Amino acid sequence: MIIRWTPEAAASARRFMPDQEAMRKIVSADEALADDPEPPGGFHRGGYHRIRVETFRIIYFTGSAGIVIYRVDRVADR
Repeated sequence: MIIRWTPEAAASARRFMPDQEAMRKIVSADEALADDPEPPGGFHRGGYHRIRVETFRIIYFTGSAGIVIYRVDRVADR
């Protein structure tokens, strides 16, 4: 399955570049979506999906063209 990043997603992820360990985890989770676009523990409604990778949230959409990463954010601890 093809995975694309929107310019907004790339910009939002770029903020975390100084934290290379976090970036590796985000990219690893992104690549895993190709095999399982609806992993357990994620929020899935129609084509809208949201998964957490430790303290990060990846928001993406699925469709006939593949997976589109829409945004990457750091999630505040509760």
